[in-house]
Amino acid sequence: MPSERHFHHPFKPYAIQHELMNAVCDCIAESKVGIFESPTGTGKSLSLICSCLTWLQDERKAAFATAAHVEGEEDEPAWILEQAQRQRTERLLQYRLDLESRLSKIRDKESRQKRQYEKGEPSMKRAKLNHKPGFQDEVEGSQFLLDDYESEDEAKTVSGPRGQGDGLSITAMKLMQELGEPYGPVMEDQDMELPDELKIYFCSRTHSQLTQFVNELRRVKIPQAPWLRTARSTKTEEEEDESQQYSVVKHLPLGSRKSLCINPRVINAGNTATINERCLDLQQPSTPQDQKCPFIPNKEKQVLVNEFRDHTLAKIRDIEDLGSLGKQIGICPYYSARTSIRPSEVVDLISIVTLPYPLLLQKSAREALGISLKGHVVVIDEAHNLMDAISNIHSITVTQSQLHRCRSQLRVYLQKYRNKLKGKNRLYVTQVVRLIDSISGYLGNMTSQCNSNEALVNISDLMSGKGVDQIQLSKLIRYLAESKLARKVEGYVESIDDHGDNNPSNHADVAPALTHVQAFLQTLMNPAAEGQFFFERGESETVALRYILLDPAFHFREIVEDARAVVLAGGTMSPVSILCPDAYGDAFRQLTSE
Repeated sequence: MPSERHFHHPFKPYAIQHELMNAVCDCIAESKVGIFESPTGTGKSLSLICSCLTWLQDERKAAFATAAHVEGEEDEPAWILEQAQRQRTERLLQYRLDLESRLSKIRDKESRQKRQYEKGEPSMKRAKLNHKPGFQDEVEGSQFLLDDYESEDEAKTVSGPRGQGDGLSITAMKLMQELGEPYGPVMEDQDMELPDELKIYFCSRTHSQLTQFVNELRRVKIPQAPWLRTARSTKTEEEEDESQQYSVVKHLPLGSRKSLCINPRVINAGNTATINERCLDLQQPSTPQDQKCPFIPNKEKQVLVNEFRDHTLAKIRDIEDLGSLGKQIGICPYYSARTSIRPSEVVDLISIVTLPYPLLLQKSAREALGISLKGHVVVIDEAHNLMDAISNIHSITVTQSQLHRCRSQLRVYLQKYRNKLKGKNRLYVTQVVRLIDSISGYLGNMTSQCNSNEALVNISDLMSGKGVDQIQLSKLIRYLAESKLARKVEGYVESIDDHGDNNPSNHADVAPALTHVQAFLQTLMNPAAEGQFFFERGESETVALRYILLDPAFHFREIVEDARAVVLAGGTMSPVSILCPDAYGDAFRQLTSE
């Protein structure tokens, strides 16, 4: 460890802060899992920011030199290698200088606008925000019919190391693929392979805590990288202004649709689950063009996506800023922000990504957003809530009323499409009905036979219904994810609800039942030692099945194994045993500031 590190702290750090920053740097450099306890009022957030950014700058300097290095044949003249390396270095520098120039112009423009405080519509053409609520007026039955389904490739698994489904991740991943080729890892120049440079993923429990972190991030001034300053200007340090001496930290905030959506038809839908489904529905190929969301990025709107990206990286912004920026440019901030997280040249410039617990701790969410933690640094603030947060994210409750509503929706759907379903669709839909009936029947029996308000449930009892023993859960879960049955059924039922048809499924502002039940069914695939099912009887004789994750370590272990280092910080981190350090062996170290 160096005898003295300069952490670029905006104030003269106290000894406790200097000790914490050194400890964090050592933890990351040694690829450890560190637990840091820093009491309230000790400047924990600033210390985490300064230590991580200082280490990241040093590491990127070394990574740049590696990227610019050119290897040649043994008998190749040295002057050829030197020329090739000089050209590659110049190309790498030029790209970064061009980007910095664009971002600098954006900052200057926004500063002028702020001083002038000009109100009104921007001069650029953008999508209209005033859309009439509701879905399409004329329902075409074919759009809700299931596509032919073939599952011959049984070796293909849905997701995860155990081959089990991970909730809505497949739907989300398919949607991201449908948005167009620019949203994958594209490198136009194969000869110029920029490194997937290290990033800091900073996670906290709420958006308000992340906002506080962003405010602290704005205080920190990191000097411009020497190799960039040398190429950028021939001026002396006295002649350079502050924007040239200091680099703006490239920060990308990520959030949910509820936090970032700008489409009134979607954001006014109510709860999070309904907002998610409404967004996906408006993007279906069967949805008429004039009914699709006008803000979704595609190839034709790549210019707007790039503009959104540049404005996002030009200054440090929080979630609220991204929403306003999306409205100003006329592009969806939810999807546009995610294009910058994909492996690309621009991503390599991002230093810190902030996101709430669910987007980092849930594997399906990371996959849907294209987040790879491989080789990157993860910092989790307020980590004393970590294990409870993981348990809550992976636990789920389904009520008898939800099962009845789900069964009712399927009955309405089958009345319309039963004769049109073929082959595997007919088979799997029948299996879904049988499984739901089996679980609902179990709840009905427990309601009349169990006098207790809570009881343990064996999974074999849930699957004791007629014909359920012949169901292969792995194939059924895969079918639900790939066929989009829940969205088809709920879309059809909602469409006839909007047209005033009399049916038992007409409930306003209720989260999609089949989507919720589908997520519950996937817990049937979990190992018995990982969680437990419970029967619960609540107020007004409401009965439900609840799955509780009892062993969060498995889900957190995936993060530890992928990340280069993991920093867990909080005001009170005792008892440490709750964080399961034994699971990480030599990778674990405890560091406490007192």
